[in-house]
Amino acid sequence: MNPLVMALILALCLWMALCAICGFRRRVMLFFGLLLTGLTINQIWMMVGLNAKLFEPHALMAQAALIMYGICAFGVGWLASRVAQAWNESKVDEV
Repeated sequence: MNPLVMALILALCLWMALCAICGFRRRVMLFFGLLLTGLTINQIWMMVGLNAKLFEPHALMAQAALIMYGICAFGVGWLASRVAQAWNESKVDEV
């Protein structure tokens, strides 16, 4: 596999991990900032690296996919925090 593709996959995984951390800590505004940053970097990459136009259908689909990846990662983090909270609340104290 091309090293550039591997770097892009790694960057996407790191970005999604940060989105999940925002969901786990319930930082919605930080998530929106992270989402906007990811969209900007993705758009710059597509316009400079791939020579795509701003409103090209494939570029818009890639941006929509990035939004869905981010929302799903945020949701997974939020769900993990709810499970961890329920786990801690159901702890049985020994007397």
